[in-house]
Amino acid sequence: MESNGRPDNPPLPTQQTGEGICMRCGGLMMREYYLDLEDDTGQIGITGLRCTSCGDVIDSVILRNRLNPMPDLLHGVKQRKYAQRIDHGEGEC
Repeated sequence: MESNGRPDNPPLPTQQTGEGICMRCGGLMMREYYLDLEDDTGQIGITGLRCTSCGDVIDSVILRNRLNPMPDLLHGVKQRKYAQRIDHGEGEC
């Protein structure tokens, strides 16, 4: 669902958001309308759901990213090796 910048956007489907129950804490999810006045894409308003207990916010972009997450950027990259302490002497100071 794409926002058109108007507060009369239809709400997110409840089956995608856990039937109005927060997936994080089990609290009540309430529909809210968010305005982004500094957005340069032309999409000013977003309808989403916010948990009344923990404050978790879910909208269509968050749901899409959870279903199709970005690839792991560290895949194939050499892991960093940290320095290790080496004991060179037999006696302790």
